[in-house]
Amino acid sequence: MTALSPRTIVGARSVAVERTPQRLDPLGAQSAWLLVPLLGTVAVVYAVFSTLGHARGIHDPALAVLALVVLLIAVVVVSIRTHPAFAPFGRWSHFCIIATVVTAACLFTASMWGHNDRIQDDWGQIAVALLLVLMPLYRPVGEVAGSAVVAALVLGALAAAEDSVTIANSPLVYATVAATPILALAAGGAGYAWTLTGETLRWREVARDGQARLEGELRQAAERMVAQERMTSLNAEAVPFLTGLIQRGTVTPEDAQTARAIAERLRADSVRAVASPWLEDTIELALGSRLAASRRPLAGGSDRVDDPDRLERVLTSDQRAIVGALIATVAGFPGLDPASLSITARDPEHPVFVLRARVDGHRGELRRDLLPFVSSLNAVVMRATMRVRGGEVVVRFAYPEAGFPYPGGRRR
Repeated sequence: MTALSPRTIVGARSVAVERTPQRLDPLGAQSAWLLVPLLGTVAVVYAVFSTLGHARGIHDPALAVLALVVLLIAVVVVSIRTHPAFAPFGRWSHFCIIATVVTAACLFTASMWGHNDRIQDDWGQIAVALLLVLMPLYRPVGEVAGSAVVAALVLGALAAAEDSVTIANSPLVYATVAATPILALAAGGAGYAWTLTGETLRWREVARDGQARLEGELRQAAERMVAQERMTSLNAEAVPFLTGLIQRGTVTPEDAQTARAIAERLRADSVRAVASPWLEDTIELALGSRLAASRRPLAGGSDRVDDPDRLERVLTSDQRAIVGALIATVAGFPGLDPASLSITARDPEHPVFVLRARVDGHRGELRRDLLPFVSSLNAVVMRATMRVRGGEVVVRFAYPEAGFPYPGGRRR
């Protein structure tokens, strides 16, 4: 197949997106990432404080220390895994992190088994709750609720099974004390994420309605622009040619060839104005001011976009917004060679896009500036990689089926 089929377009645009802030608002989720290491640090500090407070009741110090180590590992891993460089945060990452924290809580409980006088200030349920409150930013609410219920049942059952507390009471009370922080904080985080995603979806509907209302005006504006361009072309080529014919009063074979060439150019210009590729227009707009300032033409003209099958049509509005921001960011680099910025698109069955540019700049700074867009593309059901080497920037993005990983690149 050499052309993009409607089935491929529909399939690409119909990929299900999880209802999470990370998927629906990637840049917003990136800005909230600092909460992860912050709350993780709070959990570790409280765990150390609680362990010292229970020193008299700990009969197995090795287990208590191991519990702290396991908790620290979980906090470090979740801080790294939720970083924008590794988006999106997946289901199994979520389950493994929560399971590790629950394991740490169980180890702490085991270190005091039979000697725990105060269940209410154990750090296990607090640590689990602090990490669960963040999970709805990255995972669906139903999934987080399920892991919260399982964690509450496990720690609640352990609390109910302990029979060494000084205040005699029903095991159900102890189970409730241990389970309540987990369920409460998880419910709070889920409620916030649910509201945030709902508002995001409603804003998209409003934006889509506004775009639909503007389509008529945009179409009329495009028609006027095409008509104006055609009149400009006629005045520049056709009118002088016809004036010369009238003055000479004769038509030669060379005149016929010239007329045919003018007609073909006018027709090609009209078609190009009506169906101008989005990628080409985006690059033109991003580079326009720089080219005007430097007075340097682009090498190859429109060859900077190599997309013969118009694969750009598979991109959704969210993906186009991110790609447009990526192009604008690359075009704004001070050390960019404008003539080097190009995009190629291949494989109509599984579209793959590759952006290339030569930029004179610090490798770390370039990676830091481009990382949010690469992460956002990964969050909107695409797979993106970035490579900065020898002054060349290469960003590759495609749908998951389209041949990853990128040779020599890393998913960052």
